[in-house]
Amino acid sequence: MRTSLLVSLTCLFTAQATAVDHITSKTPYQPRQHFSQYEAPPSGYSIAMVQHVARHGSRGLSSADDDDLMLQLWQQAEQEGALTELGQQLGPVLERFIAVHEKLGYGELSTLGRQEHAQMAQRMLARHGDLFTQARPILVSHSGRSRAAQSGDAFVAGLLAQKPNLAVHIEDAYADESTLYFHKAEGSEGYDDYRDNDPDLVAAMAEIEGSTRTHEVAIQALQRLFSEDFVARLHAGDYQFVAKADDEDQINNALDALFALYGLYSIAPNLAADDAIDMQPFLSAEHASWLAYVDDADSFYGRGPGFAGNDITYRGADALFKEMMTQIEQLPEGPSASLRFTHAQVTMPIATWLQLEHTDSAVTPGTLYDYATNPWRAALVSPMGANVQWDVYQNSVGDRLVRMLHNEAQVKFADVCQSYDQMTYFYAVEELKRCLGELHGLDW
Repeated sequence: MRTSLLVSLTCLFTAQATAVDHITSKTPYQPRQHFSQYEAPPSGYSIAMVQHVARHGSRGLSSADDDDLMLQLWQQAEQEGALTELGQQLGPVLERFIAVHEKLGYGELSTLGRQEHAQMAQRMLARHGDLFTQARPILVSHSGRSRAAQSGDAFVAGLLAQKPNLAVHIEDAYADESTLYFHKAEGSEGYDDYRDNDPDLVAAMAEIEGSTRTHEVAIQALQRLFSEDFVARLHAGDYQFVAKADDEDQINNALDALFALYGLYSIAPNLAADDAIDMQPFLSAEHASWLAYVDDADSFYGRGPGFAGNDITYRGADALFKEMMTQIEQLPEGPSASLRFTHAQVTMPIATWLQLEHTDSAVTPGTLYDYATNPWRAALVSPMGANVQWDVYQNSVGDRLVRMLHNEAQVKFADVCQSYDQMTYFYAVEELKRCLGELHGLDW
């Protein structure tokens, strides 16, 4: 079942991908399944609550670094007469990057990001119109960071555009780091130490980022834009470029320049509704594919399955799922919907915590994450707007079932969980408490 679902989702993703190939977690959002294809709930059960957790929508660059640094590099090459014909075209594009960010703000939601969440809200209404006729509160929470809060605002706007009368039921949004930014919340020091100092992680990423192939890609990609002599001197460390906004962001060699170029390539599709910047000519598909692998490796080790026997990347999600289960147990009281908005730092770990398809593939230390043998892909697990939703159904005697959606496609819970009465996607709440509790050592 898992293999066939992975194949089907991968085929769907491939069919949808156009100019956004090889951009991993920066991939703009697309729903994976139409709700008309969902398994119907058992007779006597009706929708009672929605538990929704979503990553923020498409955004601009998180800070003024890649665009500024690449423009400095480009200006140096222009001054030296070291631009290729293709490289000459890059300068005006970099200026457009800076201009659109001056309008949007760095790290802020783009117009596309707002559209993604507004449309997601309207699809939720189409699926569960009956739920939103009830006079029960709708909770909205976020990580405390502006793009997550903006995503919540866009989602609420999408709801109200269809059902203005919901306004009286939507409570004021609030920030909650403990559930929606847990890697930065109090008590997360162990995770910080893992990211910075774990010898297995440091060794794995050093091997991938410092590999011969990565260096080859850097030289080949940059020589498409700059002269061989200029790239050789850059590679030797003869130049230093420092970002105006943060002097810790620098280009000191060819690898730094390559990753800055890929940062622009990756974020450009997120800006499509603000300025249709085309970065495809400046990085070949072959080179972008390798850089996507490097980026996927970083998310795999840092926010995904990581190393077998070590749950440091996702154990922080315990608090989120405890809160979700607590709210479910408040039925028939409590919120009709709990809408949460967060970041890849949370949506990747929660997908791994749940053992969703292509997330339960940890490696042993010393074995590198590899595309050929490992199904983890950030574009499938956590694109922009990625979401996990628990649709809670209840019957007249108070029995409760949950159907889970991942990026709006119905998916199974972990293999240790038994679905309800020969159904595929519905699970009794008590069964989820049992199996997920045993899986993660939780006392609900």
